[in-house]
Amino acid sequence: MCSNLLILPLSLLDKSELETQRCYIPDNHEEKVKKGWCRCVLEDGSYSICRVSQRAGSETCCFLDNLVTSPGFTANNQRLSRFECLTLSADIEKVSCIVTITEQLLQRPQLSLEDLREDVRIFLRYLKLVQGCQVQHARLLALGISSIEICGQVPGLRETNCFELKPETKLHIEDVRLATPTALPRLKHYHSHGFEAPLQALENLLSSVNKEQLRGLPLNALLVGAVGSGKSSLLAEFLRLHSCNCFYITASHVLRSYPGETEQQLRTIFQSAHTFKERLRPKLPIVILLEDLELFCPASSSSTDTKNSGNALRISAQLYRLIDELPQRSRGILCLASSSSPDAVDSQARRAGRFGHEVSIEMSTEEQRRQFFAALWRDEQPQSEHLTPTLLDYVAQHTQGYVVGDLTLLLRQLQQKMLSRSSSSDDFESLLRQTLLQCQPSASRSTDVRVLKMTTGFEMIGGMESLKRTLQVAVLAALQHSEAHARFGLSLPRGVLLYGPPGCAKTTIAKCLAKEAHMTFIATSAAEVYSPYVGCAERFITQIFNTARKNAPCLIFLDEIDSLVGRRTVGNGTGGGSSVQLRILSTLLTEMDGIVSAGGQQQHILVVAATNRPDMIDDALLRPGRFDKLIHVPVPDLKSRLALLQLHGTRMPFDVNLQLEKIAERTERFSGADLCNLCNEAAIEAFQRDFNASQIELQDFDTVLARLKSSLSQNQIDSYYKFASRYL
Repeated sequence: MCSNLLILPLSLLDKSELETQRCYIPDNHEEKVKKGWCRCVLEDGSYSICRVSQRAGSETCCFLDNLVTSPGFTANNQRLSRFECLTLSADIEKVSCIVTITEQLLQRPQLSLEDLREDVRIFLRYLKLVQGCQVQHARLLALGISSIEICGQVPGLRETNCFELKPETKLHIEDVRLATPTALPRLKHYHSHGFEAPLQALENLLSSVNKEQLRGLPLNALLVGAVGSGKSSLLAEFLRLHSCNCFYITASHVLRSYPGETEQQLRTIFQSAHTFKERLRPKLPIVILLEDLELFCPASSSSTDTKNSGNALRISAQLYRLIDELPQRSRGILCLASSSSPDAVDSQARRAGRFGHEVSIEMSTEEQRRQFFAALWRDEQPQSEHLTPTLLDYVAQHTQGYVVGDLTLLLRQLQQKMLSRSSSSDDFESLLRQTLLQCQPSASRSTDVRVLKMTTGFEMIGGMESLKRTLQVAVLAALQHSEAHARFGLSLPRGVLLYGPPGCAKTTIAKCLAKEAHMTFIATSAAEVYSPYVGCAERFITQIFNTARKNAPCLIFLDEIDSLVGRRTVGNGTGGGSSVQLRILSTLLTEMDGIVSAGGQQQHILVVAATNRPDMIDDALLRPGRFDKLIHVPVPDLKSRLALLQLHGTRMPFDVNLQLEKIAERTERFSGADLCNLCNEAAIEAFQRDFNASQIELQDFDTVLARLKSSLSQNQIDSYYKFASRYL
């Protein structure tokens, strides 16, 4: 029997308060319904148990009650599919049910399992029930009961039978469960890429809670991860997998304005957990979840106001006491907390006995980002073929430092651009590359250190083929074939020192090296590091390396390192500037020694420094293990000068008859900056010679070369070769 009627709630009718479990269909409907109880089945297979009646009216819809339904029932924008007639059975001796309650019920004084059973019995009387159905109602919710589910096999009941709960029927509560907090994220799709290790750690901790050998021991855990790394989603999936009863605590729920109110809220929640465990005896695990622990237990240095500091101390002291009492009062309750700023959490909270177990969500690797973005794309665009494996690899390589939230935001921005453009594959590739350039990971937005993505490689450097081959063999080969290096027991290079005369493209080489190695780029110099306040310079160096770890693989470029750290001598260390350089040098040595390079390119940090005074670099930086490679960036030779002039010719209107070879021969000892200046001066000379000139001619170069000289001397050039000979 097919009805195909739009479903509307029975509460739209005035008499719905008096009559429950009713389904009204229009009397002009072609189908005639027999008197009796029916299972009203919707399009998605869910059902509601109702007595079907006809109602005068011209509607083309039915009014359906949702008091007794199948689990997960929803009538939004659905149609009635069919009726299945049911026969009332009177021989039901025993019924088992699962009761889902809210925290409101746990506030009732002298609560017991027997009282809950009587409340359920009273509400279920006169209702027509079937095996596996679920009962939900606003009046039931007012009592603190979210739902009642008839579970297990009901003896003597067939598929076509319904039954009532008689006074002589035995009612057994199989289990009592706590309703899922509404504040927890409800995931349509959960992707486990990158979350396997922390999820396994939480599961191991949960399995240890009820072990007799660990009775009375605190097994609480702190989940640590960057903002947007998926902590809440991971905890929600963990609770769903193990059907945990969760007491959810957030600052917005418990923090109050008057002193003592917040502490009372915390005591109430923990007491509710103890009451739930001791009196209602649930079978599933109990978890107390604290979101953003740093708001409850801030570090002492983060609270400067006396009043606020006193409030924070009282709240944290109360929380410590409740957590310390947890294993002694109720065995089997697991307390979990999350924090995106573990350094802002008081050390008293992170000590052994409270949150001694720390589970960390690490920054995702390239393969994990690839899998996660592919899964997100399948969820949003299941039929689209624009995202090819090549483009997917490109996304994974250029999303260093991206967390789950950043990848989701990248996808949303890409979808917005796709809506306003055509959907061809060429347009999609350009949109993807453009969106990647515009997006910035949250790890770099939350710091003063600027993280860049280089877009040009060695093609923008004219000539210097020998130097390029040196970089390819010494640096890029190690990064691109890290697995082969690991087989031979070799570690990836940690530091590269570029030294040579001024103006020979040392900074440009570092930028191109970051692009060729697919690394993010962080640049700094002495002007940015130095501060008039004691300790700020060292703190900034540490911040640079912390940001690089979050955006690994990353290249840190230290320009003019000789002015940043200098060279230690016997007599220095007494002056103000020298003492600052010593502290910066000590911090830099410590951070470089702490770089973890084992495990592949994804976790690698490469430090590249540039200087034109290599003799001023401290020997501690030049030893193997810090700056492993010392690379001389020489003055351009004849071929390199010709290549540089040809490169400038692509952006400037040189005369077609201009013989660049002769100009290259006349510019001996010219650095790259000198050649650039030569071309610019020649362009200005051509402009002054004729305002309407459209090309730069040989006479313009002759005029400029007559007065322009190289900025480098031969002795200066020879000094770098002498320094290079010391380390050959």
